[in-house]
Amino acid sequence: MIWFTWRQFRSQTLIAAAALAAFGVLLLVTARLITDLYADVAACRSDCAGLVTAFLDRFRSSAAFPTYLAALGAAYVLPALLGIFWGAPLIARELETGTHRLAWNQSVTRTRWLAVKLGAGCAIAATSTGLLSWAVTVWSHRVDSASHDRMLPLLFGSRGIVPVAYALFAFLLGVTTGMLLRRVVPAIAATLAIHVGAVVAMPLWVRAHLIPARHETIALDVQNLMGISISPDSGTINVVGEPVEGAWTVGNRTVTSDGSTFTGPVDFTTCGPNGSHVRCQEWLGSLGLRQDLLYHPGSHFWPLQWAEAGVFVGLAALLAAFCFWWIRHRVV
Repeated sequence: MIWFTWRQFRSQTLIAAAALAAFGVLLLVTARLITDLYADVAACRSDCAGLVTAFLDRFRSSAAFPTYLAALGAAYVLPALLGIFWGAPLIARELETGTHRLAWNQSVTRTRWLAVKLGAGCAIAATSTGLLSWAVTVWSHRVDSASHDRMLPLLFGSRGIVPVAYALFAFLLGVTTGMLLRRVVPAIAATLAIHVGAVVAMPLWVRAHLIPARHETIALDVQNLMGISISPDSGTINVVGEPVEGAWTVGNRTVTSDGSTFTGPVDFTTCGPNGSHVRCQEWLGSLGLRQDLLYHPGSHFWPLQWAEAGVFVGLAALLAAFCFWWIRHRVV
């Protein structure tokens, strides 16, 4: 059974291995370029902000930057491909062609047949995605340490162990949709839609609540305002301070001394059409405003990684359990 399963997965596995090897060569070639660009920063011992900014500017204009974007996309695309091209056809093709009647009436039981299929598929999916994620994380660590943005939602999902959890979820989601829809093409479409929806929904509504965020209320530094918007009709003003550097800011309010959100009324003589930026800042500074921040600092990277990975691995486990129940109790 194991040999038969390997023969079924052999072509896909070899293609994936070849693609990963080619991408690994590309990372090795461009890693030397990043090392050379980072040399000044690595040698710096104090007041390195200017060198870091120069490094990031040179990196974005170098030949390594397209590879950086490709690596970011690959970390998200690979789990989806595993789900739609490996997971969705696994049972759907058997049901669609009718070969399940032969495969499930041999000496090998349905449970063992599914266990071997899922075990092999999950192992290959986790290994391939883990290798890619490890390579991308190591390759980009100098850029991440300079930019301090690996906590941002887009980059977070392409680093660490989260892509592996995405791959396991996508693969088992594909198996489940194929088992229920019994057709390969509809199963591929459904798998892709659900997987993309889950990956997008996680940073929008779930990730910030997986572990407690840090809450701080600090004096508003009007010299570092991120934005000011004024509504001439209502006389309200929206003031937003700079987010925390190196953190994922999930809440950023400007509040008054009593804790209520500051909305004005605006003083049009200082912040209106006849005012000036300096006078507007002085007026805001005289109000004693405070910045109410809710954020996940860089130290939350791995706790959030483990928490999010646990969510998707748990969902994958539930899908696997449902597949075993269905294949044992449903009359096909």
